[in-house]
Amino acid sequence: MAGPAKRILVIEDADEVRLLIQRQLGHLGYQTSGAANGVEGLEAIDASPPDLVLCDLRMPKLDGLGVLGALRVRHPSLPVVVVSGEGVLQDAVEALRLGAWDYITKPIAGMAVLQHAVSKALEKAELIAQNKKQSARIEALYRELAEDQEAGRALQQQLLPEQGARFGSFTLTRSLMPSISLSGDFLDAFTIDDHRWGFFLADVAGHGVSSALVTVMLRTLVQRRVAEAREGKVELLMPARFLEGLNGELLKQGHEKHVAFFSALIDEREGKLHCSNAGCFPWPVLVHGAGKKVERIELPGMPLGLLGTAQYDERSFALQSDTKIVAFTDGVLEVLPGKSTDEKQAQLGDLAASSVTADALVEALGISAEKPRPDDVAVLMLNRGADALRPN
Repeated sequence: MAGPAKRILVIEDADEVRLLIQRQLGHLGYQTSGAANGVEGLEAIDASPPDLVLCDLRMPKLDGLGVLGALRVRHPSLPVVVVSGEGVLQDAVEALRLGAWDYITKPIAGMAVLQHAVSKALEKAELIAQNKKQSARIEALYRELAEDQEAGRALQQQLLPEQGARFGSFTLTRSLMPSISLSGDFLDAFTIDDHRWGFFLADVAGHGVSSALVTVMLRTLVQRRVAEAREGKVELLMPARFLEGLNGELLKQGHEKHVAFFSALIDEREGKLHCSNAGCFPWPVLVHGAGKKVERIELPGMPLGLLGTAQYDERSFALQSDTKIVAFTDGVLEVLPGKSTDEKQAQLGDLAASSVTADALVEALGISAEKPRPDDVAVLMLNRGADALRPN
């Protein structure tokens, strides 16, 4: 079903010419109105803007160039076709410079010339209007997406363990710095009973919404295992067995995202850290004693979600009274200046030893929210006996 006829205002001081043009436009299916000079034309436009203006250049009171100058300010998107006498072509050029969309000369050589100029201007106006609507729609979608991502980022941050939280004899600090709004990195810690607790660090391949959703799913899977462990099935959280089970769960989900994952279980009575690794690099480190001796947890393993038959090794480390545990995702390697991976790992160990919190380590690495990052960055730090780090 066709829409309403387009409205065209004809501004022309010669009554017979104006009426003739209006009659011809009416035959072409347009609604028309007329104005005898530029002043009347502007008043009519201000009262009810038409779809197009057909305007003579030479008129009393206010000529066509004056009309164009006013419309440029008051109705800049209104299409205007000027009508010029054959002897005033320079005026037509000036009219185009002032914003006229087209011009035709008088006397108008038939209805076809008039129809071509008017229809071409109206089609162009329609395309511009559609582009504006599309641009507005896209901008609204971008705003909505940005709002959704910000809400997602806030939710992801809320899911992180509290800064300064205590787990056994350790104090936890952490930093999660996404390269865009949502991070594919994640970390968490959990208590099992009065002497056992654990933590994990995950790096989901990719960035953005899809990777962030996988981190939420991972957290849910871990919480399910923790609940089972609290009911007496602690062996389910032994790191190597835990990774094998988690790998199977991820493959079953079929999300096609692989995940680097470091899993650790601490037994305070034994004074030991039991851990397993599924492709998380750089190696986590232990920092011991006043001399800040750095011990790397070098434990290779295949990332989760790649191969159903993957198996994982497990290692145990003795914990001293002042041991610090630090784990990172590979985004930290992007900001270190060393040429080789070994150089970067050594620098990272030294910075971990000298930093008292995860945020301090991130600052020492030169990472800030204001600086762009090629990858997500996550740092988890656990200080033993660090009462000074506890929140007031």
